[in-house]
Amino acid sequence: MDISERIKNLRVNLKMTQTQLAKNAGLTSAAISQFEAGTRKPSFDALSKLANAFNVSTDFLLGKKEEDQKEIQIADEYIEMIRNIMNFSEENKQLMFEFYEFVKNRNSKRD
Repeated sequence: MDISERIKNLRVNLKMTQTQLAKNAGLTSAAISQFEAGTRKPSFDALSKLANAFNVSTDFLLGKKEEDQKEIQIADEYIEMIRNIMNFSEENKQLMFEFYEFVKNRNSKRD
């Protein structure tokens, strides 16, 4: 599987549109379309942004490593929540992360 197929498969598996991926990665929709069609290869910077948006390594996107992609079933409402969080300001993203850490620590103390 080449990089264009990996990008498209990841995007489809995450139920994202090309526009949503572009926004999350800080790229243009046209660039995503070209990457997926194989008419353009992502630069190192674009590759890094895509890896961050997908939460995988650049090695995985390049086909050098297979174990980064795990089949994870995520309910639609959680996917929507994550998409919305990605559009928050950096300050609000940090607040969400702090709340997550609080809940995680509270739950681990109960165990």
